[in-house]
Amino acid sequence: MSEASVAPQTKPESKIFGRGRLLPGAYTLDISAAADLPVKVNGESSTFRAAYCQLRDSKIQEMPDLFSNGSKYVTDAGVVALECDWQLMSAMRTLIGLVRDGIAPDCVTWFYYDHDWSRDADEGHTFFAIHDGKVILESCHFSSEAPLVIKRELDDDPVWHSHPYFHKAVERYWYRKFYTETMTGQLMVLRPDEPTLYHYERPQSRDVVRDLQVVTLVKTYRLLWVAVPLLGAIAFPSLKNFMGIVAVLLLIDVLWRCWATRKVGQDD
Repeated sequence: MSEASVAPQTKPESKIFGRGRLLPGAYTLDISAAADLPVKVNGESSTFRAAYCQLRDSKIQEMPDLFSNGSKYVTDAGVVALECDWQLMSAMRTLIGLVRDGIAPDCVTWFYYDHDWSRDADEGHTFFAIHDGKVILESCHFSSEAPLVIKRELDDDPVWHSHPYFHKAVERYWYRKFYTETMTGQLMVLRPDEPTLYHYERPQSRDVVRDLQVVTLVKTYRLLWVAVPLLGAIAFPSLKNFMGIVAVLLLIDVLWRCWATRKVGQDD
């Protein structure tokens, strides 16, 4: 018996998301990394691509429970039960969830915005997804061990000079829209650990000490001006009535500024 006849069968290797941070930007569907990975459909051997295409072209009536080990999709043609690694199962569920909502995964753009890890040493990557001019998913999670079913959009050889700049402008537009108009995006901005924000500047916290110093300096400066007409009245007694009126007006100005700045340094 030859060595070839007894060599163990190995699963095809595929690119995975990995544990390092991904590059920010737009990603689109590309299942080539998972296409030939083994999947059983209703007990029969198949591939991820074949199972995905079968489900994509079906009318999904019921999805597997997210918090169980179930893998049964109820379609208009019957039940489709999958058997595969949980990373494949999770990636499939994400894509077919879009199909169930009437959205073609090919027409969706994902934007990477966060990298997370658990106390069990699991790591993952989070995206928001847009379709038809709006954010359809605020938090789409892929495990670090999941097959890389999306790819980053690149334009290495643009036909027109302006195209790469418009592409960057579109990315900035969607990141800023995510951070300002979605709850998840706003929570990213407010997180006390200050995670990296892409194409968006986190509002700077107010320097309370500096504000107090400036207000105190202005008040002191104005108060010194009150002393000027008083000294003038002493030096020129004939002008004491006029100087007294000027001193009163300047004192009123100081009191008004003290009232207007009374809340400086306090919490909002």
